[in-house]
Amino acid sequence: MKRTGKPQPARQGTRVASRRLALCLILLLVPAAARAADPPSVRAAAFSPDGKLLAASTGEPTQPGTIVLWEVSTRARLWQHAEKKGIPAVAFSPDGRTVAIGSYGTDAALLDVANGQVKKTLRHPKEVRGVAFAPDGRRLATACWDKLIRVWDLATGMVQVTCTGHRDRIFSVDFSLDGKQLLSAGGSDGAKLWDAATGNEKRTWSHAGFFVPCAQFAQDGPWAITGGYEGTVRLWNTDTGALRARFSGTGGVQQLAFSQAARTLAVCGHGRDLSLFDLDLRAPESKDLAHIRSLLAKLDDDSYELREAISKQLLEIGFTAEVELRKEMQKSRSAEVRIRARRVRQEMLSKPRVTLRGHRDEVLGVAFSPDGKLLASGSKDGTIRLWDMASKQEVGRIALRR
Repeated sequence: MKRTGKPQPARQGTRVASRRLALCLILLLVPAAARAADPPSVRAAAFSPDGKLLAASTGEPTQPGTIVLWEVSTRARLWQHAEKKGIPAVAFSPDGRTVAIGSYGTDAALLDVANGQVKKTLRHPKEVRGVAFAPDGRRLATACWDKLIRVWDLATGMVQVTCTGHRDRIFSVDFSLDGKQLLSAGGSDGAKLWDAATGNEKRTWSHAGFFVPCAQFAQDGPWAITGGYEGTVRLWNTDTGALRARFSGTGGVQQLAFSQAARTLAVCGHGRDLSLFDLDLRAPESKDLAHIRSLLAKLDDDSYELREAISKQLLEIGFTAEVELRKEMQKSRSAEVRIRARRVRQEMLSKPRVTLRGHRDEVLGVAFSPDGKLLASGSKDGTIRLWDMASKQEVGRIALRR
């Protein structure tokens, strides 16, 4: 039989099948390799009380987790601790000697800051999404997905108080500055205020039924700050329960941090950017108050140009003028003053003063240094970025690898 050099039908079918099999293997293997090469998501960050150290935790619920400790001034890595599952929460003790972590693997742990070794493990039935030390350092509050907040006596390792009342998973917990109250964010439940000594629920704050993933005390006066998926951050009076202000313009809120030292509220929504709002909660001094009131008195001047200039000056003053603006928009006899006061206050609360850009993926965690001079942000892009609050510029970047 004369050979033509063309493959026989059977051989041709075998080759086609082999090629298809090879292609299937490539399609299966490449995504897995790509996933393995992806950087770890930075879930949370925290500065030590003296501001010299920075801790960051990584890992999603189905991924291994790590916590890494750096020296801020040199960016030198001091140690790294691994967990079988991601670590979504980290906090330093007030004396700076211990760091607490919450894990998707159902445990909270206390690590020695000197070497990263586990000092104590606190068992939970489900994932631990939030950890917070009491100001005296003797207690640790944990937020668990079994819908309970536990306050642990760290000397004995036993639960001292249990807060019961959330119907949804709890995502964060925070102690007030005097250690007498707890604040928690419970998803669809909103935020709750608790008596830290008894575990009794004192208040519940809702974001109109939207998911609330984060909450913290302002640590300067009777204020609590909550963030919701509807895209607002809300400032509440813990004594009266009243809503003082509602910040917007950031998209769904993922995480927030407040620094009275920097007089700034940092908000990360479901995106790559960080929004900075002016938030000075101190009452204005007498001379500042007199200046604010003198400006407000000119809001109904005959000159349109002057009214516009005064509005801009009030915006520059920032949140310090918020109380007086609110008074004028409610009580002024002049319609022009009421309208302009409302407009200035609304712009103050709905337009970030600065937007920080640089991350290449969603920002998940944010923390201020104790002196308010640095802001750390962690992202799904596997980096922690350090921002100078004076210049609002990125001054450092740390890349994490699996």
